[in-house]
Amino acid sequence: MNRSRLPYLLCATVSLGTASLAAASKPQTLQYEVKMKSLSFGDMGTRRMYIKGEKMRWEGKTADLPILVIKNSEGAFLIHPWQKIAAKYPASSNRNNPRAYIPGPTGSPKAFLAQLKAVRCGREKVERQTCDVYSYYEPATDRHCKLWLGVKSGKPVRLVLQGINKRKDTIVATYTKFILGGPAPDSLFQLPKGYAVRPMPEPKLTSEQQAPRTGAREPLS
Repeated sequence: MNRSRLPYLLCATVSLGTASLAAASKPQTLQYEVKMKSLSFGDMGTRRMYIKGEKMRWEGKTADLPILVIKNSEGAFLIHPWQKIAAKYPASSNRNNPRAYIPGPTGSPKAFLAQLKAVRCGREKVERQTCDVYSYYEPATDRHCKLWLGVKSGKPVRLVLQGINKRKDTIVATYTKFILGGPAPDSLFQLPKGYAVRPMPEPKLTSEQQAPRTGAREPLS
């Protein structure tokens, strides 16, 4: 080997290694949008989720009532725009978990289904798309779910959260957007300026909730 070229080869190797490390450390991003419907109460409005690594933004509107939850390095906060308060959830609250809002994929759909040991239970056409149908139990919401995944796109098309008699209604979420790896500016996960931070109290367990039932969680927004 020509020794005069050795320093250039070493520099090239170091540069490639640095680029690979930077790519590996880049936080994963996800943006999705769903139209939600309760089979008992009807239209629940549209919800949007933004995820960047451990950060999260959940927003929407139901009956003209805005909903906004922001999670960043300081914790998860329910934003009250009319009072200008950011109410901080306790660290133990499952509102820190993006799946507590919609128990669907928060990253790669295939990895999500594998993690929850989902069972493929057929193939159907939904929203003009041929979909594989999967069933699974999602512990963050204590729900049995069905997910329709587009065969060609590999993206979620529909999600059904099965109801629990006299406890939880059946909810249908139709995906209108699912972008994995897109842009997600840090400004999405910052609290509004001028808002006072107030801690929420730790939830008190009822005698029924104190029973050791795995997966029991707060209700879906």
